[in-house]
Amino acid sequence: MRRLSFPVLLVLSIFTQNAIAVGNAEMYEVDFVRVDKSGFGYVKFKNNLTGTPASCTQAGYESVLAFNTNEEGGKAILSIVLSAQASGKKLLARGTGACAIYGVMEQWDWGYIK
Repeated sequence: MRRLSFPVLLVLSIFTQNAIAVGNAEMYEVDFVRVDKSGFGYVKFKNNLTGTPASCTQAGYESVLAFNTNEEGGKAILSIVLSAQASGKKLLARGTGACAIYGVMEQWDWGYIK
């Protein structure tokens, strides 16, 4: 029984570390929003992300989360960040822990306006 427990525990610990290695925008104001012709975009917050932002995040991108407006979720993200910026309200948002859109900044996972 112990031999099975150790490998299972090892695998679970790896997944748990990856699950919590994300950047957090803890009720931040939006500094600006950018969307490219490709439909890729990002939101820059007035503060750096907290938590453990994705290891692929490069210097200068510690306060941004990327999204893709070619997908339904990305359109919703664009809407929520523009609404927050226009109204001056704050956002709570979480990253995915990955940088697949731009390669240098973490992707948006979920969020809401407060």
